[in-house]
Amino acid sequence: MVGVGVSAFQRSGLGYILPNYEILSLLETADLPAIRQVCPVTVIPGERPQELNTSSILSLNWVKDWLGRRRPVNLFVYKAATPLDPIIEELGVKLLSSPGYVRKPLEDKKVFRVEACKAGIRIPAGLNLNLEQLTETKWDQLKQKYGERLVFQLTDYSTGGGQGTFFINNRDDWQKFWEFTRSQDRKKELKFVNVCERVAGRSASITGCATRYGVVTSLLQTQIIDQPELVGFKGRNGVWLGHDWTARFSDKAQLNAEKLCQKWGEYIYQKGYKGIFGLDVVLGENDEITVIECNSRYTGAFPVYTMLQLAQGEMPLDVWHLLEWLGLDYELDLDEVQKVSRQAKSGAHIILHSLADKPVKAGGAVKAGVWGIRPINSAKKFKDMGAFAPVIDIGWAREGFSLLDIKADDEFVLCDRIPNPGQIIKPGERIGKLIFKRRIIDDEGNLLPEIKAVVASILTYYNM
Repeated sequence: MVGVGVSAFQRSGLGYILPNYEILSLLETADLPAIRQVCPVTVIPGERPQELNTSSILSLNWVKDWLGRRRPVNLFVYKAATPLDPIIEELGVKLLSSPGYVRKPLEDKKVFRVEACKAGIRIPAGLNLNLEQLTETKWDQLKQKYGERLVFQLTDYSTGGGQGTFFINNRDDWQKFWEFTRSQDRKKELKFVNVCERVAGRSASITGCATRYGVVTSLLQTQIIDQPELVGFKGRNGVWLGHDWTARFSDKAQLNAEKLCQKWGEYIYQKGYKGIFGLDVVLGENDEITVIECNSRYTGAFPVYTMLQLAQGEMPLDVWHLLEWLGLDYELDLDEVQKVSRQAKSGAHIILHSLADKPVKAGGAVKAGVWGIRPINSAKKFKDMGAFAPVIDIGWAREGFSLLDIKADDEFVLCDRIPNPGQIIKPGERIGKLIFKRRIIDDEGNLLPEIKAVVASILTYYNM
């Protein structure tokens, strides 16, 4: 069993589950010594692909030779993009997820609206238009039909994290949207746009695993969205930056989300999709759930959600995914498993990005691992954060890379793609992940002051 990815951390969850699992990583990252305590990791030497994705990695000659010496191979990836389909056939390996031709239409925002209606799940009111049809006159007509506050989704824009989503509240927003679509590198690829009502409510998501016995789901999980302390690219809306599982929803909301996720999962299982998927949702009045989009793949909740389930003594969702794709005989008591799966969990994670508007050189060496937090009785206005936050002292405590390595609320883990000293960091580039075993956001979804201070302190260590 081999997990392949840009970094080892994103494939590390299965290391806790499988005895014969190893990871093939493109990048040499600071957290590898700790990850290697759980499973073997091989870093790809020499050549680097132009694109940092799984298809490009598996196209490297060295990787082909390496996999060829280990056949038969069961291959675990984040998502199977369509270009991966012929590569998998050439390599002669078994892919442990739905191939691109099955999963991609379900993730396409234009197709999803059609399929969601067929499945009978609630989505925002709206329609899909050819981008050229979206004139100012048409915009005025759509505001009369769907309200003044609209959401534009560029359905051809494949980059995730909300980068193709725009909240249109006024003419300035309209102008920024058109400037984005008319840039030289995008105007040829963008053809369609979803125009939808802006559903008021709390941003959340839920993960499902479609199996022959039905759909097992995760907790309804709070999404951390659009936090200025974390967003690398300015002027975008709905940018996903992490989760806080400690911030709970009502029992009614959880059950409503489960039913909806199960309905969708059963629908796509009949279309040939099986295993893990995610739904981005909005929780409205009376705990009503509206689905925004489908992520037909492993989601950004992993591998931290796997670690959360292991900490609770639960069977991770990964296990049901693997059982389906390995074709093994098994039994599943769906009601009993679901009852256990909705247990309360304590944990959160956020992604760090470079906040600079130009390429910068990473300064000091920052160690991956478990760090401790010590408050200091004063406050300071950190650069670019626009608000006072408590001054804290943070310090490296010990090796680790996982939520399972955290022993107390005043500790956190720094891992995944930490830049090396002297490395050139592009604007908005990912520069690490912080994992906590506590709540990190307030009731409005904003980072707590002490968490803002942790982020600022880490960026100071980076000299960024």
